[in-house]
Amino acid sequence: MPQYWEYFAAVVFAAGGVANVVLAPHRFSSAVLFCLAVASAGLGVAVRSAAAHPVFAAVLAVAALLLALMLGLVLLADGVLLVRRYGPQAALLATGAAGCAVLAVLGLDAVFFAAGGEVLGVFVVVVNAAAGYLIALFLAFTGYVFIWGRSEPLPQTTHVVVLGAGLDGERPGPLLTRRLERALEVDAARAPGTPGVVFVVSGGQGEDEVRSEADAMADYLRGRGVPAERIVREDRSVNTGQNLHQIAVYRYTPEGGSLSLIIRHGNWGCGTPDSDGAPFETVGKETYLPMDQAAYVTVTDPVVASTENQPIGVQELLDWLEAHPDSGLVFRYHLGADGAIDRLEQVFTP
Repeated sequence: MPQYWEYFAAVVFAAGGVANVVLAPHRFSSAVLFCLAVASAGLGVAVRSAAAHPVFAAVLAVAALLLALMLGLVLLADGVLLVRRYGPQAALLATGAAGCAVLAVLGLDAVFFAAGGEVLGVFVVVVNAAAGYLIALFLAFTGYVFIWGRSEPLPQTTHVVVLGAGLDGERPGPLLTRRLERALEVDAARAPGTPGVVFVVSGGQGEDEVRSEADAMADYLRGRGVPAERIVREDRSVNTGQNLHQIAVYRYTPEGGSLSLIIRHGNWGCGTPDSDGAPFETVGKETYLPMDQAAYVTVTDPVVASTENQPIGVQELLDWLEAHPDSGLVFRYHLGADGAIDRLEQVFTP
């Protein structure tokens, strides 16, 4: 092992980060590699300084503990405030849980400092290593967002997609408002004499929301002077993942002894002011997606005479597909542990 292995690791991580930036500047892995490079170099400095300057090492350790304590308290307070404002959503609860975890690690360190013990010492080292890595990821993500969030938008930008982030009553919440303001900055930075940016606002109506996020965002943008013809709404998805798990279903096949749907993946495109909504644009070739015979299925028009999703059996869906092949109806889907569709919900399109 090299004598200065920490610095060697820092060079390797930094080289990987530079290569990532050259190949794909916006990769989050670049931020992680640079963060690990800084952490490795910092570890080398700390280890060698501790032997020569014990007082400096003690001050550094106290500073690290205070930083971890502050991070834990901030995450916990932020989680409590967000849950009180927007309700007990999983992502918000995770913020508070992360703060509690940081404080629990510090408490474990305090117990070990007071009680000692070889077995507890090994456990403390493992827990602190894992916590240190997760904190490094958090800091890398924070730095990544800070740097790229302040980068200059391209002057030739024609469309900006704004993803939903929760409402405060009927208006966008603080996070969503910041996203909208950033989108307006992109529009303001366009080259002189070029058409205004088209805003694609994406967000459906959650169970605890009085309206769709897309409608609230559209009203906010209109209030800031954006003409209605430059706003395209996508109000069918209630989370970002649903935008990534949508398919057009054409036929089915029982070949191989199991049921499979013949589908094409796709995403919602950008509609025009005179259209009923954004079109679903498929990509790639037709492919097969296995489906559980007991899957939960809901459909709307034209499978049933309703614009609201109605539950039906899998066989009813297959009968309809057989009578209406290549219809290309759009569905959101979820895969079970076996890789087969266990939930299929049609997206109503006018």
